[in-house]
Amino acid sequence: MIGERVKKFFLFLTIFIIFLTWFSGSLLAVDLRLVVIGDTSPEFFSRKSPFFKEMIGKINELQPDAVIHLGDMIAGYGFRRLKSQWDEFDELVSKIKAPFFRVPGNHDIYSQKSLEAYQQRYGQTYYSVDINGYHLIFLWNVEENRLGHISRQQFNWLKADLKNSEQWRRALVFGHVPVWSKTSKYVLQMDKDFWQNKIHPLLLQNKVLAVFAGHYHRFGPTKEMDGIKYYISGGGGPRLNNVYVSHGGANHFLLVEVSGEKFEVKVVFRDRIISDEEADVLKDVFK
Repeated sequence: MIGERVKKFFLFLTIFIIFLTWFSGSLLAVDLRLVVIGDTSPEFFSRKSPFFKEMIGKINELQPDAVIHLGDMIAGYGFRRLKSQWDEFDELVSKIKAPFFRVPGNHDIYSQKSLEAYQQRYGQTYYSVDINGYHLIFLWNVEENRLGHISRQQFNWLKADLKNSEQWRRALVFGHVPVWSKTSKYVLQMDKDFWQNKIHPLLLQNKVLAVFAGHYHRFGPTKEMDGIKYYISGGGGPRLNNVYVSHGGANHFLLVEVSGEKFEVKVVFRDRIISDEEADVLKDVFK
């Protein structure tokens, strides 16, 4: 009897060691690991964002090189409670071990006063950083309180920033509003055309692998244009798109892993991690 127990124990120990070795290896086998989350803004009255709060432990377990927020961090749309909302958000973010980067959404900047408050806390609304030889670009595409809008000034900055593309291996772009989506009905056609005719060709010429945005409270549908993948991930908060939920969607964030010139996106739910292809439940709905 004791001999059988010992055998079972060592069998379990062997399986555990194999799993631990595989898991540790999977965490070390990539050149860049990012967590990307969007639209954690709480309900206006409850002021709660339980999913984001609950996932901070899991985010830290994944050991990302950086955590990136795609905007709509707070409920916003009111100046009286603005400071307390940002204080609450920053308290949550302080528990994240990795460097944290953000782009502002329309709930974060919606007036001149909210812009000033944001810049006083966080500085520039658009910028870029380099991590592990990869270039990360953060765009503010709700300028002038207009969904999907990028000013000529920001575009000129982007052109200048991308002139250094020989210095990095590949680049990733992050913004708030997915102007390429057919469901972007509040984005002016001129802003859609500006992205398609000016910004997308610029990204194509300068080693950009993928673009990530939120705003719509769902995952997908994912789009590929000229080899650049365009992702929508706005599932970090309490309000999810009804169509998305009816097709099995739920709160989530993304795990982006880059190796050399290739990358992989996984979608992390409360209870599972699946591929971006499996998670794209709306690909045949919003064509």
